[in-house]
Amino acid sequence: MADFLPFASILCCLTSVLLLSTTASAAGTTELATQICRNTTSYAFCQEAMYSDPRAVGADRYVLAYIAYRQAYLNATDTADYIASELKSMDSGGASGSLTGLRKCLGYYQEAIRRLAEMLGNLDSETFYGLDELSIDVENSVRGCEASVGRPSPLSKRNDDLAKLSNICLVVSKLYIYL
Repeated sequence: MADFLPFASILCCLTSVLLLSTTASAAGTTELATQICRNTTSYAFCQEAMYSDPRAVGADRYVLAYIAYRQAYLNATDTADYIASELKSMDSGGASGSLTGLRKCLGYYQEAIRRLAEMLGNLDSETFYGLDELSIDVENSVRGCEASVGRPSPLSKRNDDLAKLSNICLVVSKLYIYL
């Protein structure tokens, strides 16, 4: 019994040290999603977008890329559907300038959707080259739409949201270093 007490106290001390070091290291780390958001143009928007997916907690760059690209893709397709619906609902007596602007805008969103689909496909095939350039292309499509319909417009918030999402995509894309 006397031999057991020193062993038990050493074991207790080692366990305490191990628990304290684990707690200290966990407290000193920041989740990758939060680190990404700190490098975007809108930290709060990024946090809301990324953490709307429960997989973001503790996720690696691959999962976070899927989350960001998918969020942007869903936003772009939803907006394209909205624009198409608006175009259908306009009667032939609508202002031709509005129709022309919306048609151009729909084209820009269709281009953004193609780019985002390419990004998701590249991620699936582990072809990471050019993800940053595609993210910039998406934002340029949003800016083209904005220029087509003017500002402010019923699309302003949707355009702003996709621009912020494309910025998140750009930051995530920079996690993939060109080899």
